[in-house]
Amino acid sequence: MKQISISVLLAFITACQFSPSKPDVVTQVKPTDNLPINSVELISKIERCQNNEVCLNELEAYLKTWMITPQQEKANNPLPEAQSIAELPKHPTTNHNGQHLFQDNRLNNERIQATLNEWLTWKRPQLIETWNNYQFLKTDVYPPFKKLDIPESLVLAIIAQESGGRVHSTSKAGASGLFQFMPATARRFGVSGTIGDYDARYHPGKAAQGAAQYIDEQRQSYGDNYAKILAAYNSGENRFKRLNKKHNNIDIWHSDFFYDLPTETQHYIATVLSAMMIFDEPQKYNVTLKAHEGKTTSINTSRETSLSELAVCFGQHDNEMGWYRILRNLNASMKANKVIKTNTTIVIPQQLKNIYDKNCQDNDLMQLAKIIHQADFPDRPEYTYYRIKKGDSLNSISRKFKCTNQQEIARLNNIKAPRYLINAGKKLKLPKC
Repeated sequence: MKQISISVLLAFITACQFSPSKPDVVTQVKPTDNLPINSVELISKIERCQNNEVCLNELEAYLKTWMITPQQEKANNPLPEAQSIAELPKHPTTNHNGQHLFQDNRLNNERIQATLNEWLTWKRPQLIETWNNYQFLKTDVYPPFKKLDIPESLVLAIIAQESGGRVHSTSKAGASGLFQFMPATARRFGVSGTIGDYDARYHPGKAAQGAAQYIDEQRQSYGDNYAKILAAYNSGENRFKRLNKKHNNIDIWHSDFFYDLPTETQHYIATVLSAMMIFDEPQKYNVTLKAHEGKTTSINTSRETSLSELAVCFGQHDNEMGWYRILRNLNASMKANKVIKTNTTIVIPQQLKNIYDKNCQDNDLMQLAKIIHQADFPDRPEYTYYRIKKGDSLNSISRKFKCTNQQEIARLNNIKAPRYLINAGKKLKLPKC
């Protein structure tokens, strides 16, 4: 097509030059190895045309007929607007689990390079802890993402940044749980109510269902452009939707768009994408992720105990970091200081079942564990009291105290739903965290 265009243009200029014009000096152009002879001839004729006003006007009008408009370009090269060429997947390969994945150009992004450095240096323990915690949560957490074909590496990366795989994580802003849901967003995706002693946001399975639905909802707008999905996840979908519209849905890494994002979101996007890359190909980044079966089993306690007492008993058997965090994650609806009564069902890693049967009964170690547990949680009052301030609501008060919710507060204080009316100056009875 290019050769045809040059030939046609050459013919046009040749014809044009028969028009009366003032003779001009012809600049000699020598052919080179990289310049086709017809192109050399074209350049020579264009130089002749420069001093002929009629020829120039006709040439300009002719060239306009060959110009490709942006609309034509888009029609000829259909590319999703939410995805830049640099973000398109290339070169199919497989990860350490034999899963099919794609390489892209993310490594060329300096911000991703910088956050890779964070994960591979001072944040490496957080990466490893996330992996270890996730192995025992995977059965509850991954299915809703798998059903919607959301990459497991993305799930792991979000968890790594949001909570490190700690089910009971909370933020100063009021976000809670494995995926750090804000109360309003959690309610919108059905992560509401109370499960056991805690808000549903702390329940890993329930939170995972909400997070999977959220990501799938954003995917309807941005396809598999994970950078934009993550921007919406971190900054709020409505806020990001306005910014994306303002910038005409251009590549999020474009400086005008990127620096219009909140500073936290700028870092968040790169941080999660770099973690995703590591979880896809850990060996490439000299990261060792030990395989865990992650199987669990239920037991009925044979004596009064607590999660902290069991953690003392299990010690570092098969886990140099100990088992307390994993025990808490597996029994997410149970408070840390709670005394677990005899014959209560709890969940433990399957590999610890024999240890429980042999070592976690009445012996010196368990007596010591009981003593130190009681010292760590000394006769704390079961309830506390809060004086209502102007502008308070049960919902805002529950967010302030984090480990409760408005339904529980209403029940303790005989406040009727659905209005949950309260008066400034009155005292509320609240569960002690």
